Amino acid sequence: MKDSELKYFFPYTFEKNLNLKEKLKNRNAFFDELWGKNEYFYQDEGNYGYRRNREHLSLLQCSVNDYKAFEFLEWERWFKNGRNIFSFSKALLEMLNHTDVNDITYESFNLPYDNFYISLKPLEIKASIDSDKIIEGVYISIDRNTMRKNSTESSDDFEDFAIGFHFVGDFEEYVLKYHNKIWNDFGSGGRSFWSYAFYFNKDRNIVKIIDAINDWKDVYSHSLFPQEHEEINDCYLDLFNHYLKFVDSTCIILVNCLLYLSMPKDDKDIETKYSEDLPFNFNRKLRLAKSINEISKIESKISASGYSKIQYVGKSYARITKSENTTTENVTPHWRRGHWRNQRYGEKLTSKKIIWIKPVIVNDEKGKLKKGHIYEVN
Repeated sequence: MKDSELKYFFPYTFEKNLNLKEKLKNRNAFFDELWGKNEYFYQDEGNYGYRRNREHLSLLQCSVNDYKAFEFLEWERWFKNGRNIFSFSKALLEMLNHTDVNDITYESFNLPYDNFYISLKPLEIKASIDSDKIIEGVYISIDRNTMRKNSTESSDDFEDFAIGFHFVGDFEEYVLKYHNKIWNDFGSGGRSFWSYAFYFNKDRNIVKIIDAINDWKDVYSHSLFPQEHEEINDCYLDLFNHYLKFVDSTCIILVNCLLYLSMPKDDKDIETKYSEDLPFNFNRKLRLAKSINEISKIESKISASGYSKIQYVGKSYARITKSENTTTENVTPHWRRGHWRNQRYGEKLTSKKIIWIKPVIVNDEKGKLKKGHIYEVN
């Protein structure tokens, strides 16, 4: 981490830049500021309605404000649901990125929270091929027995399980660059570009990860190219291809992160602690506390101030070890990909847990990989 710990994590920098804890005190005024005030606009047989008056805002400003508003809503949900942050080490992320998930089903997920944030900064995934901006992290939302409106059907679908991903970073330049291409005439719509979701449904045979990924791509395609559109222009085709690359570059590593968090407690490496740069000298007060009751009071103050512990994942994955060899002399160095396996255990093998078969590097002595190392728990 090059930044100070709190500044390293997007939720804290985003909150500080927009003073969001103050905005929470009067969130309606904040939305009026961004979207325009609600004004009465019709009355019909006793019914009446309101809409946002945005006439004083340009399309570009509407786009920027819409982006900020929905970033706020994602942050607010995270803030009100535990403020949990998982910071995976670069070494562990690299291993997870070389692990297959296609045969895994959603039933393997056993996540500790329904809302949390994962930092992806160590991977340095570019927001696009023509930008030096990176995806800093992602808000995760879990819904069970959820409902969605399928754009390809007229009725509502009830899903067994859903995972929502909302990615964050310094993306405002895309609003400025593409606002007249991605956003609609009211300056909204582009926010969905930084999000996707996997919906699992046994009745529709969407149980495996790969099926949910393909299902989402199909849903997004129908939403971007409605059947009533007679012509598809190059702008939307470029956007669709850009979006598919974005999904493909992030979905597998995220699923693997979720599977790692779903492993039994004793099988994973997680250290939970406050960052060293907490304000108000909180860390020093914790070190000087003389009783559990005193520690509890200080931690309550920390929570009331809007801060929480960071969960550092995979710090022990840091020692480069000898790689596995093969009997085939002409095989160049490469990753042998890892995978996940469900293993039964306990009395009469009635319980089941997920275990990770880690990736390894084959024929390391014959040369160097272009990028990447193999890491192992000390």
